[in-house]
Amino acid sequence: MSWTNVKLIFFRELRDQLRDRRTLFTIVILPMLLYPLLGMCFLQVQQFLQEHASRVRVVGVDHLPADPVLLVDGHFDPDLADAHERELLQIELEAATGDDLQSLRSAAQRDIRAGLCDLVVLFPPDFATRLAEFRRALPVAGERTAKDKSSVPEPLILLDSANEKSKIAQVRIEEVLRRWREKMVADNLRQRHVPASATRPFELKPDDVADDSSKAAAVWSKVLPFIVMVWALTGAFYPAIDLCAGEKERGTLETLLSSPAERGEIVWGKLLTVMTFSMATALLNLAITTGMATFIIDRLGEMEATGMRMRQVGAPPLLSLVWLVLALPPVAALFSALSLAVAAFARSSKEGQYYLMPLLMVSLPLMLLPMLPQTELDFGFALIPISGLMLLLRTLIEGQYVEALRYSVPVIGVTAGCCLLAIRWAIDQFNNE
Repeated sequence: MSWTNVKLIFFRELRDQLRDRRTLFTIVILPMLLYPLLGMCFLQVQQFLQEHASRVRVVGVDHLPADPVLLVDGHFDPDLADAHERELLQIELEAATGDDLQSLRSAAQRDIRAGLCDLVVLFPPDFATRLAEFRRALPVAGERTAKDKSSVPEPLILLDSANEKSKIAQVRIEEVLRRWREKMVADNLRQRHVPASATRPFELKPDDVADDSSKAAAVWSKVLPFIVMVWALTGAFYPAIDLCAGEKERGTLETLLSSPAERGEIVWGKLLTVMTFSMATALLNLAITTGMATFIIDRLGEMEATGMRMRQVGAPPLLSLVWLVLALPPVAALFSALSLAVAAFARSSKEGQYYLMPLLMVSLPLMLLPMLPQTELDFGFALIPISGLMLLLRTLIEGQYVEALRYSVPVIGVTAGCCLLAIRWAIDQFNNE
């Protein structure tokens, strides 16, 4: 095999692909437009979740106990909800009616679906009475009781789980009611001369020994390899279609096959071209993704709407990007050879695009398997193509070098073997032309 012919074919195909506007759009324009657009949409949705006020209807306010206080001047007690939480909860008070529970449920469902409210909190008519009886039945310190828990009164929260606004309102209202219940528990303990520490003999205070770089590596080790794999496959497939099926449509493949270059030299020249675009696509998307993700994480901060606190992971460690760049050539070679062989079946560019779905359906499960929580690198996973390489990358990014060294030989061997088989398959396809 003459590498001079391979180089000539490589530069010829590379020049033709750089002139193709569709290829340049897929590699350069699409990522630069897609990720900023997705980032803006995510920030807008997050802002909506944080600032949208929930409309909550409280039915049966005249059946609430006088102590502890839940509502003050049409709003929740300041001890139960701060000013920002009260702004996010628009309370509509309603006295109890003579309707039964089923009628109230039907009315709440109708009003929620009509958009009149997001959630309904119903206090039964005997709520205060049953609560007082329950308090009186509580034993004094040192006594025992056989009081059944079924006598404890319970407010009813009516929501529509198919409505996102209703689910957000549920989270907010349950947090307020939880504080109200804790305050009620503290009062019960004080009245029965039981110290409050009896309900909590110890506190759970985990001490996180992981440093910031380890936390960032644990998050990015699952995301970045997947991004590299997906875009390496995407960046390889469309140029491969144009280099095979596209040349058949243009009538230039016959001229190339009748040249003095051997079929293997033609395949290697085209393979290097597809690998170049596959690596360029993966690297560009990797750079844009990490930049946008870092920007979004910095902007989000604390997720106040759901009561969750986002972990500030920051930018990915520089060493993780080094490992991804080192793993990119074999990944690009594998996907490029597979794409070139699959595209050789097609007789037109339109037909070639239909073959992308079967290739994705085979590759995506192997990419998603390493992202499962309980999946770890062992000898069995090391023998699985793509999955073993992703797990090896994940282990290296997390800094587990001893574990990575133990399984690096089977992972590299399987990846290299798959690359050679895919390249051989592509050469056989061109030999059959």
